Amino acid sequence: MGNDKKSPEEQSFEERLRQAQVKVQSDTSFEAAGDKPASPMGIAFKMGVELVVGSGLGAFIGFWFDKWSGMAPLFMVTLLVLGFAGGIRNIFRDAERMNAVSSETKSGDDVKDDEFNTD
Repeated sequence: MGNDKKSPEEQSFEERLRQAQVKVQSDTSFEAAGDKPASPMGIAFKMGVELVVGSGLGAFIGFWFDKWSGMAPLFMVTLLVLGFAGGIRNIFRDAERMNAVSSETKSGDDVKDDEFNTD
C-alpha cells in the first residue's frame, strides 16, 4: 500500500505506453504505415471510393425500403441523394484535413501569396 516505487519493467512499460499515445494522437489518416506521406493518387482513389460507396449504399438500402413499403422510387432516390451528400461531406472533410497537414509542414515563407494569382 505504501510502496509507490515501480519496478524498472513497469516504468519502461509506462514510458512506451506514453510514447505510443503521443504517436497515435499526432498520427493523421493521410500517412502510410511507414510514416511516408500517402500518394496523391491513393488519396484521390480513397475519395472516389467514398463517393461511390456512399451513393451505392444509399441506393441499395433505398431499393430495399421501396420493395418493403411498396413506394417504388421514393426511398431509393432520397437515400441515393443522402448517400451522395455523405460522400461529398467526407471528401470535404478529408480535403480540410490534408490542407491542415500540409500547412503544418510548410512554412509561410515558402509560398508567396500571389503565386496562384493569374491576373
